Order: sequence, then structure tokens, then C-alpha cells
Amino acid sequence: MSLKSIALSPDGQTLVTGSFDGKMKFWDFKTGECLKTFRTARPYEGMNLTGVTGLTEAQKSMLKVLGAVELG
Repeated sequence: MSLKSIALSPDGQTLVTGSFDGKMKFWDFKTGECLKTFRTARPYEGMNLTGVTGLTEAQKSMLKVLGAVELG
């Protein structure tokens, strides 16, 4: 995970991290336990690429990074 941002709550209890993969995590500052994870929606989340023609493997790979899936 590569961090993009980090912040500490005003009360010093919670650390919040943002990463380049679109995830934001809330951590208990004292224990290091991850309390909650949020992820931004990717633009092609759930798009099924099965049977799609006319795309290169590189294009399919990029669509998968952006949330597309290939079933079957």
C-alpha cells in the first residue's frame, strides 16, 4: 500500500490514511487496529468483459484495474 495522505483526529485517538488505490482507512492510534475501510467506486466496477471483442489485452487489463471483471 502506498499512502497518499495521513491525518490524526483532533483527540489523537484515530489515524486516517488515504492510499493511491482509493482506500481510506481509520485506525485506532493506540492499538494499530484497523477500525473501518472505505473504497471509492471505480469507474467500471462490475462491468463484465466476457466475450468482449476489439480490445487489446492491455486495454482489458486496465479495465480490470478500474473494476471490470471477466467471468468464465
